[in-house]
Amino acid sequence: MCFLCGSPAVDSVDIRHVCTLEIGRNILLKCDDHADSWSCEIRGRLKSCNDLVAEEAIYHKSCHSRFMNGLCLSAASSSGRHACKSARKAFDSMCFKLETCCERDLYTLEDLHALMCACLERDTGSAEDAYTIKRNKSLLCKRYGDNVCIAEVSGRRNVVCLHSVWIETF
Repeated sequence: MCFLCGSPAVDSVDIRHVCTLEIGRNILLKCDDHADSWSCEIRGRLKSCNDLVAEEAIYHKSCHSRFMNGLCLSAASSSGRHACKSARKAFDSMCFKLETCCERDLYTLEDLHALMCACLERDTGSAEDAYTIKRNKSLLCKRYGDNVCIAEVSGRRNVVCLHSVWIETF
């Protein structure tokens, strides 16, 4: 867990390991300058630990930068592309089509991307907000977990199939 924001710290380029005792002292000094709930939470975490190095504490580099520059925590979670409601709606429509399709209907990732683009064009007149094929695949895996299979069927690559156990629950 990042000792600054309290959220899980997954291995990435944004993760840092505490290597010196000074970082804890410097952050405590910054907590004194801040008068917000985030600095109070950080102070509480730091006061419950005498040695961040021995505890093998980790933090997000972005959280450290935000805190040391006096920015708020909530803005730290707003990184990346802003959520597009029309794209999310088109993705949900695409998923509905996938969930309700007949067994003989096979969709590739490219087919599903085209469906999403068609939904967006119908609703907004433009498909420029459509997720990429790679993003669609990631969201499908996140949404359906182990109940989605992406394979090659009848010579067609990246065919998306939902396990029948999952479909029967609808």
